[in-house]
Amino acid sequence: MGHQDQPGLLTVRSQLPCRVTPEQIVEGAENCLRHNAYLSSQNLRCECQEGVLTLRGCLPSYYLRQLAQAVVERLEGVKRIVNEIDVVAGRPR
Repeated sequence: MGHQDQPGLLTVRSQLPCRVTPEQIVEGAENCLRHNAYLSSQNLRCECQEGVLTLRGCLPSYYLRQLAQAVVERLEGVKRIVNEIDVVAGRPR
């Protein structure tokens, strides 16, 4: 598991050299998010630069925000995750 440095920022330590391109990391992250039953219908975007994976979009709860981060944290080549997902509560009924 990674180490939480600051809210929304996770550092993932890897001992192996990375052979994965940023494009492959983004594709893998977006696939993981799409195939998660809780996150599949959400509008989430990923960007990667030098092993730093940034998550963006909106979710209705902090739990789902953390779940999105947990879903992608073990992808090969990810050194750090910056979670910029906004939590926007649904309208009261």
